[in-house]
Amino acid sequence: MAVPSRQQFRRSLGSSPMAREADGIYDAAIRGGINPAFVAGLAAAESSYGTAGYARGTYNPFGLGVHLGWKFRNYSEATSKLAKTLKGNGYPGLFKQRGLAGIISRYTPASDGNNEGQHFRNIVSYGGRTGGDARQVYTTAGAQPASPSVQGGANVRDIGAVGGGIDTTQLLGLLRRQTQNLRSGRGYDRNLGAQMRQLVISGIGQRNIGGGNVPGAATTGGTPGDTGDFNVDSLGIGYGGVDSRQITRGGEGGDWGGSMPRALQFLGWAKQSGYQPNTSGRWLSQKRSRQRTASGGVSDHWSGSGTSYALDLGVPNVAEGDKLLGNIMRYFGQPSYKGGSWLNINRGGYRYQIGWRTPGHYDHIHVGVKKL
Repeated sequence: MAVPSRQQFRRSLGSSPMAREADGIYDAAIRGGINPAFVAGLAAAESSYGTAGYARGTYNPFGLGVHLGWKFRNYSEATSKLAKTLKGNGYPGLFKQRGLAGIISRYTPASDGNNEGQHFRNIVSYGGRTGGDARQVYTTAGAQPASPSVQGGANVRDIGAVGGGIDTTQLLGLLRRQTQNLRSGRGYDRNLGAQMRQLVISGIGQRNIGGGNVPGAATTGGTPGDTGDFNVDSLGIGYGGVDSRQITRGGEGGDWGGSMPRALQFLGWAKQSGYQPNTSGRWLSQKRSRQRTASGGVSDHWSGSGTSYALDLGVPNVAEGDKLLGNIMRYFGQPSYKGGSWLNINRGGYRYQIGWRTPGHYDHIHVGVKKL
């Protein structure tokens, strides 16, 4: 049996901290379309069920975004995040090609000093204690658990039925904040409304694309720096060739080595902040035929670079650019960056480069991403 029963899953967690949330973790896994046996196996292999290393006190038993300092409110939220991560970043395609070994090759790659073979064996062994088969990472997308368990007691069965990719924990949080605004007399917050709409649209889109035809489903306004699971279709821009200023497929894996969704997530964050592309002074530039930057380097925009993608967000004036930069940097987890120099950060095997208020960058914010 590939997927364990709820009772088997509970027993496998023993007396670990995760055992207190066994039902919520199980539900989050099923709702997100991943096998609870794999969840248990990964948690055991990464952190001894949340008892070792970084997992202690962070509710992060899976090693998600450790280099970014990711923390969660509970293990159920972490499991939902794991499910969303595995539906993007090219993971479904890797699983089709190589099974669990393909997942591990990107999640804990040997290039980062990991022993992929040992990690595989640990996940399968610990996952097998549930009575399930951890090698079968995915279940039926959007399958509904028998008894949804959500923080605060809300029942989101109907929300989950709309699309298996919707982050219901985040959506409920936004709904509560909007309700508080209305009750306090502050009125309707359009930014919160936009975030809720984007979550729903992205979740539906994730189900409709089959969990991987486009690399991933959007996570908008989520954990800072999480940019690899973004559904580029949700932007509503359309696709075109090089120099078209539209989304351009190509390069490694058809998504420029995973750099395309990571770069375009910044446009998703910009749109949540009220940015309307292709209106007065708000132009876009993406892949283009010109190879060199103004300073003579190889541009991430260049179509000849198969593992990079870049986005220029045009702004009508510096004041609007400052505001836009502040908004997207909060999402990215770098609120202290105000421009005036280049910001270069390596995260999760990718180099992110942000430029604003530098020579030639007073009418647009540059976002470049390159696979390392």
